[in-house]
Amino acid sequence: MQLSRLDYELLRELQADARKSKKELAKKLGVSAVTVAAHISRLEKLGVILRYVTILNPDAFGLSLEAAIEISVQGGHIVEVEKELSKNPSVYAVYDVTGDSDVLIFTRFRSRDELSKFVKSVLGNPYVLRTNTRLILTTIKRSLEIPFSNDSEKKARKASS
Repeated sequence: MQLSRLDYELLRELQADARKSKKELAKKLGVSAVTVAAHISRLEKLGVILRYVTILNPDAFGLSLEAAIEISVQGGHIVEVEKELSKNPSVYAVYDVTGDSDVLIFTRFRSRDELSKFVKSVLGNPYVLRTNTRLILTTIKRSLEIPFSNDSEKKARKASS
């Protein structure tokens, strides 16, 4: 899939503020609103744009205790355990990883007691061998933005020249 220079500019603007109207985007990018709409529709159909979301502050909901939990799983059951973990509303990310553990999850809780109950329930799964829980003390950076490589943008610029 090849993206144009305009696609990259549009994606950069949408990552910064997806609430911008097509008219605002068109003015900023120097194209028509119809062109913006066509590019957005194409990017959605290609699966480049997956969805539009509102990012909430977990602290506003009392979810100030955050933990990264490494999980070692009995072979052959990793996908099953990952699917089960992903159903829990306290789990906001599930990753299949390499290294000393098989699964890495990121979680949010209101209290240490909630976290403790959660970890004990995970350990109650017969396929979970062990966990390693790390409390997140301070968040230095959290971003959902995708950085575009300079090479991709350079190719798009050359193609549109």
